Amino acid sequence: MDEFEEKCKRVFDMFDLDGDGQLTKAEIKRGYHMFEMCPTEEDLDQTMSALDIDNSGTVDLEDFKILMRKIDQEEEKANVADAFKKLDRRKRGYLDKKQFTVVLNGAMKGEAGGKFSKGEIDEFFKVVDTNGDGKIDCEEFVEAFTGETDVFASIRKPEYELKEEAENECQQQVKI
Repeated sequence: MDEFEEKCKRVFDMFDLDGDGQLTKAEIKRGYHMFEMCPTEEDLDQTMSALDIDNSGTVDLEDFKILMRKIDQEEEKANVADAFKKLDRRKRGYLDKKQFTVVLNGAMKGEAGGKFSKGEIDEFFKVVDTNGDGKIDCEEFVEAFTGETDVFASIRKPEYELKEEAENECQQQVKI
């Protein structure tokens, strides 16, 4: 069981007051309150509706994991949005390419491979600037760092992938 699974099980067990392996709406509400969250009745109804796949009126551990992933993702997005606000020192609501270059190269400080090349920065900027306006706004920034696609991987491959490709290329040349 991985760390996320263990965390879900611990939290689920804290919420599951009667230990029956099923969470009721009341148990979920109490669980929210444990984490200092105050959902409305509408929020609770939406949570139950989204998680109660079989319409049984309860949520099992597998369904609960869906909620936990969503909470983790929302927290991560909030953290990245806060980072964006700190990086947007001029408070303009966007980063231009020059500011973004500083951000990227600052993130690479001390990493093997050093700074990004101008070509990599241009490509990365183009990928992150999804609306093509020449600026990276908070929404684009958050999506780049928390979205489904690993934007960094699309620009610069990890060192182990580069080594693997080089080895494969060498083997191909030996076969020829």
